[in-house]
Amino acid sequence: MKDQILQKYSKNLISTSEFGSKELKHKIYFSVNGEGYGHSSRALAIARQLNPEEVLLGSYGYALKRFENTSFSTVEVTPEISFVGKDGNFDIGLTILKNSSWPVAINQIISEERKIIQNYGITCVIADSRSAPVFAAHKLGIPCILLTNQTTFAPFFEAELNNLEDSLIEISFREWLRAGTKAVLTNAAEPFFLKVVKDWLEATDEIFLPDLPPPYSLCLPLLCNENFVKKKQRFLGPLLPWSWKSLLQEGSKNILPQQYQGFKRKIVCTLGGHKYRKPLFDVIPLLAKQMPDVLFIVLSNFKSNISLPNLYLVGFVDNPAEYYLNANLVITQAGHSTAMELITLGVPMLVVPDAGQVEQESNAKRLCELGLASKLSYRDLNVDSISFNVRCMLNDENYLNAAKKMSNIARSYLAEEEAARIIRDYSTRVQAY
Repeated sequence: MKDQILQKYSKNLISTSEFGSKELKHKIYFSVNGEGYGHSSRALAIARQLNPEEVLLGSYGYALKRFENTSFSTVEVTPEISFVGKDGNFDIGLTILKNSSWPVAINQIISEERKIIQNYGITCVIADSRSAPVFAAHKLGIPCILLTNQTTFAPFFEAELNNLEDSLIEISFREWLRAGTKAVLTNAAEPFFLKVVKDWLEATDEIFLPDLPPPYSLCLPLLCNENFVKKKQRFLGPLLPWSWKSLLQEGSKNILPQQYQGFKRKIVCTLGGHKYRKPLFDVIPLLAKQMPDVLFIVLSNFKSNISLPNLYLVGFVDNPAEYYLNANLVITQAGHSTAMELITLGVPMLVVPDAGQVEQESNAKRLCELGLASKLSYRDLNVDSISFNVRCMLNDENYLNAAKKMSNIARSYLAEEEAARIIRDYSTRVQAY
């Protein structure tokens, strides 16, 4: 009786081979924030685990140019926001004012993203710190994964008001009044902005965090504590645009010109592309004068008239990890992606976060708590202060020991492979039947 039931039931089943005959054509779209180096790095880290014909990379500025130098198809997208800063300071108030037309502009950008998804037959969207592709994918019912290292933004607004309170004794009344007006407008924008953020997080299917899990997470203070967000978050581990195993195997290869190969100690300074970081760049040649036995390698597009035998101005490079690998110390902002690269390589950091950039200041604090870095602010930045910090770090093995410990943890993750597996799974779900 049992066999008869099974035979009858099996006649109504589609065989595995017949069910699997539907050809799956994955088309994965990465819509990437073009501000800074890290967003494009982690997008490429995942994209390189996929077949080139499966991938479409979208961004703008030098991130788009970087994508165009790969084997992947690319498309230009519109920036969602323009950042404003000066002399090492990121200014959220001016940034909000400059982007006051955002509510109108974002609808146009969502429409642009929707057309890209439809025209290219996209089966899964990866939005790196962008909102428009999330809303567009949500409207079309296409799976969308948010790639970010921050899911709460309230600290940005708190910092603006706190800075106003702390600054009255330091500036003139006229300047304080201007700052007060800016803070009031910023505070007025807060409810609308946070509502958009909530809608953005609700519209995404999953959130990739390119970080270590608690208690080692660098971005831990910047994560939303609400369950509707926490249940979507996945700690992947560091997303690297290069293989650390291959990098270590090639580590003996000296990429420095002959005249710089005799230095035993090397410090790399990486600055990204923002103009308001020029004060940090200007102090590096002065530091090099004070420490002639140390080679200073500067990865930046800034120019200097100072020429020293221990100062190597490289310019912008696609793979700074080749320089990080043999560095005794890296001077940098506290950008998340750069920090995760240095954690994986086990290199201590001296961080100079963009003033007023809450994410970087939070990252800098966490790096210090983890014993991986010391911190210097732009307010205290001069050749003597940076010299003191550099000499202390070079002579204190605790930083290097902590960096090696964290490096061992970071290298235990296969973040890129895991991300690609999950993305293909979402893509398969909308094609399986």
